[in-house]
Amino acid sequence: MTTQNLQLKNNKMKFMKTKLLIFLLFTTFIYSQEYELGKVTIAQLEEKYHPKDTSAVAAILFEKGKTSFNYEEMNGFSTTTEVLVKIKIYKKEGFEWANRKIRHYIDGKKETVSFSKGVTYNLVNGEIEKTKLKSSGEFTEKINNFWSETKIVMPNVKEGSIIEYAYIIKSPFISNFPEWSFQKNIPVNHSEYTTLIPEYFVYNTFTKGFSNIKVTRNSDNRKMPYSYSYVDASRAGTAKSERVTTELQFVENSTNYIAEDVPALKEESFVNNIDNYSSSILHELSMTKYPNSPTKSYSSDWESVVKTIYDNEDFGGQLNKANFYEEDLNALLKDITTTEDKIITIFSYIKNRLNWNGYVGYYSDKGLKKAYQEKTGNTADINLLLVSMLNYAKLNASPILLSTRSNGIPIFPSRNGFNYVIAGVELSNGSVVLLDATNKNAVPNIIPENALNWFGRIVRKNGTSEMVDLYPKKVSLETISILAELKSDGSISGKQRKQLTDYNAFRFRRRHANRNHDDYVQELEKEHNFSAVENYEVTNTNDLSKPIVETYSFSSNSMTDIIDSKIYITPMLFHQMDVNPFKAEERAYPIDFNFPSKDTYNFSIKIPEGYVVESKPETLNLNMNQNMVSFRYSVSENLGTIQLSCVIEVNSPIIESDYYPHLKELFNQIVLKQNEKIVLVKK
Repeated sequence: MTTQNLQLKNNKMKFMKTKLLIFLLFTTFIYSQEYELGKVTIAQLEEKYHPKDTSAVAAILFEKGKTSFNYEEMNGFSTTTEVLVKIKIYKKEGFEWANRKIRHYIDGKKETVSFSKGVTYNLVNGEIEKTKLKSSGEFTEKINNFWSETKIVMPNVKEGSIIEYAYIIKSPFISNFPEWSFQKNIPVNHSEYTTLIPEYFVYNTFTKGFSNIKVTRNSDNRKMPYSYSYVDASRAGTAKSERVTTELQFVENSTNYIAEDVPALKEESFVNNIDNYSSSILHELSMTKYPNSPTKSYSSDWESVVKTIYDNEDFGGQLNKANFYEEDLNALLKDITTTEDKIITIFSYIKNRLNWNGYVGYYSDKGLKKAYQEKTGNTADINLLLVSMLNYAKLNASPILLSTRSNGIPIFPSRNGFNYVIAGVELSNGSVVLLDATNKNAVPNIIPENALNWFGRIVRKNGTSEMVDLYPKKVSLETISILAELKSDGSISGKQRKQLTDYNAFRFRRRHANRNHDDYVQELEKEHNFSAVENYEVTNTNDLSKPIVETYSFSSNSMTDIIDSKIYITPMLFHQMDVNPFKAEERAYPIDFNFPSKDTYNFSIKIPEGYVVESKPETLNLNMNQNMVSFRYSVSENLGTIQLSCVIEVNSPIIESDYYPHLKELFNQIVLKQNEKIVLVKK
């Protein structure tokens, strides 16, 4: 981000050095009567539910924003974004909408955020009661050395409240405007955004989502006073700097975006980040066209973005500093020679020595030396240190920049498109080993799921970079075996063995690492309505190179129905899928399973003496579009024992929305088949 200066040529004066054109833009943000703060009616407060979405916990009555330009002689151009918001709270679950937080950059040149006009309105005894936001309800929290977050907590919020507030973001960084989102996960009655851009700036605009947005463009001639200082060369040695005030004519381009009655963005199963599909608009500076100056292009590609990041002292500048760990690492690698063993040894050492402090970022916060000594740091401290050590061990290691799922999918090249860094080791066969040492349970090529976000970009020290597919290629397995015995009274007892590999094992370790053993057993009993769970055991929780193996014995009186002396039992026992996770009629965005998987169920159920199988589910094999997803199900009976085999495979972690109808129907068939019953009758 750089400050731009206007250069003026005065035909009557000779300048000794370049003068800044001082350019002040004064605009009035005119709001219609309908969309003003400070006006709330009794009818609005009495409204019990949203007229077009009765399930809504809250709704945005209006959100109106404007981004305009300012100019300061010493600092150059900056942007000011002003926003007015009014929200109706319908239910307690909507109270979170009474809070607002805005992130802003603070390294070097700083962005600022200020809130004002915060009021909560309630209806009390037929009268409108106003509670103003006090200074104690506004907080600014430093996230790391680069970002802070300013937030408000509105007072006296109840069901039926209406809240309103205004805020202003001032930014010296004109390369990108704040993203304007027309769609939220609550209804939006009216969303409006206006940009006022001098003719000297050209922006590319990027829209996403599926809402209908009305766009109106206008251009107006403007006259603005400006001042500049100069020294007359003819009076050199005696002359003093003088200021001149004159008038500048220019064209101001105005664009107004309006969206009305925008429906809530509904969460659905297997979505990467629902905000990626919210209707919104982004701006990227394309070029500047200053008077009497050549046109300058600012649009960048990913190569130039990553070069800027790599050249920063807190990124690439940290990677060659090894003197503080050399002695420790030399001792660690003394008898290790193979590439695989070096990777495992260094990766394990960093994971065990350093603790992640919860902060994400691609710039080192403390510096690698301090992080190493203090044994804690942000993602960059830990993973850049990992890259440095791997390179010291003569491995071809580089940082990989990426955007986490919560940060979204980058729409266009910008430094804000990345917010995370991991390590990558390029092998001689062309593959890349992905490493993230922030999680104690991670192993090579198992990075936290929040980092599994399409592609990252590997940044090499020779200046080259390229995209890296972050999605795992190896299938994660869940294999469940059950040996059970069914009694004539409908009770059943048995033993289950579950084996988990790769991401399934990673998830298990993350969820259960610190869980109390007895509490978990009670949860199992409650979840599956067991009479009892006994002999619970789990192995390999700490040996990350091996699968998780969980075993326990169970008994239950609730897995069967007895009607007219017939026993009805679902052969999946307590593992059937009861509900199709895909409920929507249509889907506009991809299905994201995170990683390829294979779930295998092999059950053996001994039937009671004196009973035979009257009917059982038919075999079913389904395969969707060249094995993207497949389902195999069979039930057989032999010598008084029921044998079940069920396999669900997801071979494509990302499935485009075009295939959604087929996927939904496949899962419908899975639910139906897994819930079919075996009928046992007496001989």
